[in-house]
Amino acid sequence: MASGMQAANLTLLRRLLLLVLLMFGFAWGLVPLYRVICEVTGLNRVVAADALPGRDAAQVAVRPVALQLDAMVQPGLPWQVRPLQSRLQVKTGQFIQLQYELRNNSQQRVVGQAIPRYLPAEAAAYVKKLECFCFRQQVFQPGETRRFPVVLVIDRALPAAIDSITLSYSVFDVPQGEGRP
Repeated sequence: MASGMQAANLTLLRRLLLLVLLMFGFAWGLVPLYRVICEVTGLNRVVAADALPGRDAAQVAVRPVALQLDAMVQPGLPWQVRPLQSRLQVKTGQFIQLQYELRNNSQQRVVGQAIPRYLPAEAAAYVKKLECFCFRQQVFQPGETRRFPVVLVIDRALPAAIDSITLSYSVFDVPQGEGRP
């Protein structure tokens, strides 16, 4: 009886092994078949190799851009604002570090806030600032001068029609009411 049980177990083991091999073979064969089905029906956005662009889109978009720097202060305000460089030739996708100098020309402590402006206005969506004095209010003592870094990246997706960007800062006084620095 033991040999009959062993023969039955061996037969069951062979059938299970054959079933596993058939399942593996079916799954292995299904991958190319699935790809053909997707190409024919358009499922899962599978595209033919010749429909892909020949070059990497990120590499195509790296290009030079003229960056012009400017600053504005409304008449009567105590601020003097100027970029240390007025014009740069930069590349999209690269880190750019600039510096602006701000001075309080008054004999009083003042608080200011810088607001950036871009020309053309569409360029604003493609300029990514990592560090900027415009992120927070600045407190200046009478006659104080400070330099502030601005670190930015111009996105590689910048439209080809934009080959020059002007970055200008306007500085405004912030009223020094209670609770203000």
